Amino acid sequence: MGKERITLEILGREGLARTGRFHTPHGVVMTPNIMPVINPNIRTLSMDQMKKAGTTCLITNSYIIRRNADLREKALKDGLHSLIGFDGPIMTDSGTFQSYVYGDVEFQNRDTVEFQLSVGSDISTILDIFSTPDDSRDKAADAVRVTAERFHEVEDLAETNDLSGPIQGSIYPELREESARIMSSSGASYLPIGGVVPLLEQYRYAELVDIIMSAKLNSNFSKPIHLFGGGHPMFMGMAVLLGVDMFDSASYVKYAKDGRMLYPEGTRDLKDIMELPYWSPLRDRYTAEELRREGEEKRKSLLAEHNLYAIFMEISEIRERIHEQTLWQYVESRARSHPSLFNAFKRILEYSGKMQDYLELYRKPPFMGFDNLSMKSPYAERLKSLEIRPDSVDASYYYSQGTGMSKKFLDEYYENSDNNYHFTWGELEIPVEMEESYPVQQAIMDGFPSIRVQRPTLINSGHARNFNLEKIRFLADFQFGKNSGKALFPDDSQITVSRSTGRIRTVSLEGKILATMRVHDGYLALTMEGGERIRKSSPEMKNRVMVTKESAEFNSQGKSVFFNFIKECDPGIIPYNDVLVVDPDDVLVAVGRPLVSGKEMMQYRKGVAVSINHHLKP
Repeated sequence: MGKERITLEILGREGLARTGRFHTPHGVVMTPNIMPVINPNIRTLSMDQMKKAGTTCLITNSYIIRRNADLREKALKDGLHSLIGFDGPIMTDSGTFQSYVYGDVEFQNRDTVEFQLSVGSDISTILDIFSTPDDSRDKAADAVRVTAERFHEVEDLAETNDLSGPIQGSIYPELREESARIMSSSGASYLPIGGVVPLLEQYRYAELVDIIMSAKLNSNFSKPIHLFGGGHPMFMGMAVLLGVDMFDSASYVKYAKDGRMLYPEGTRDLKDIMELPYWSPLRDRYTAEELRREGEEKRKSLLAEHNLYAIFMEISEIRERIHEQTLWQYVESRARSHPSLFNAFKRILEYSGKMQDYLELYRKPPFMGFDNLSMKSPYAERLKSLEIRPDSVDASYYYSQGTGMSKKFLDEYYENSDNNYHFTWGELEIPVEMEESYPVQQAIMDGFPSIRVQRPTLINSGHARNFNLEKIRFLADFQFGKNSGKALFPDDSQITVSRSTGRIRTVSLEGKILATMRVHDGYLALTMEGGERIRKSSPEMKNRVMVTKESAEFNSQGKSVFFNFIKECDPGIIPYNDVLVVDPDDVLVAVGRPLVSGKEMMQYRKGVAVSINHHLKP
């Protein structure tokens, strides 16, 4: 019986960033995470020290083990985990980097993979072709082609073992895209992005953004994305924001050897440090001066311990940020700490349009604005899809921050006019109907929304209309598609509002609640009655997740939808925006909140896809 294949189970998300877990024969790996590099010949830190710092998985080099007769014999006899002295998951590299540095290695691709499997590697790596940032496009394309051929050579081994399929392509986005598609469609269950160490060492983070995005958006989302050599804390948060799940690095030792110490925002030389940070494991044992006086080997070990703590402290912070959905805010603020990071963040903003598809409808925390760049984020970018007619009137003068549109404006102008109205929010023009919905009302930013000083001229036509009805129809169109609003909420809908705030609470028809307006994000939550009206009015599969007959029976009783029971879904589904759960006959069995976007949903095979809010049966 073969090993259990790696399948990422997503637990939480913020855009492309995600927390999750996957299983290996030697334990569960929680993501995002990092595999410290272990040199089997040289042990700078003991395994107990590494575990205490946070190590739960490792990576080592099979080429080094295989070339050393003693290491090879012990690994073949007792296994890789006994050789390393570690009982958790171990990934092995193939010697590709050594081939790049020293020339051709003496082993072939298939026997390299077979050796890794024979010693019990949890994730084995093919002998791919390392691409450098200086490679010509033709050379990089050839590396992509040969790497794909080499994986094809061992495709049979991938049927029962976890093999990683490296994504190569140098600095050429179209080659990274091609390589990602090839490896995603292969038997590879793990996708490392290779050839990036030179860029990391040269702080060419903006180019890394292009590489990661090209790889991520063309990869299978159920397979973990690994950034080879990407273990410096200052770039890890940004990489995770772009969809990286795993890292590896020997930086904790390499920097220690040079007398340098890792910090979340960069690197510092020991000779320039006045005192150690509170979080450092060395602080209660040494002063900076005492560290400088230590012997070379002892000092290297101590600095490596500090550096490993710095790495895992950042990993822990990133996971927590995803959990509370503040990673974007964290990365945006951290980007101001270094010019290369800031340039990379500006490059990320160029992808805001593409990132929209994977973005939640709302986040739990408020929208934090720093400067005009904040208005180029994917959340702000999504608002640009709202149609502002050329004849729309700017009503910013009537917008009272914290209380919404003034009663005077509603009574005298909006409800007695055919005009379309908007207000100015930062650099964007927003329809007044979106006044309470995320991120407009939930923004914390100096001067937002902008208030016009001059009072505009508004035309009163004497045509009566209801602001609350227009608002919920507008939101329905925004959430569920054009013309959904009138289909969901007829003219005779009954709207209840809070006595204390005047905000909409529920919308009913003939005594049955169709939807509620959520307080925390200002969006609509459907009931079964509302969901049925959306189903009848929308085209086939629109706003739908179709499940098997077996699953439908459980979902109709309120149990969550799991990925492996989904037959089809609307690719336009937005995470956290209500969806209809239907059986193969398009019978509505539940309404719920999807954890992932429609573009991702059919790729995952494990875990919860939709949590159910309302269901057909008791």
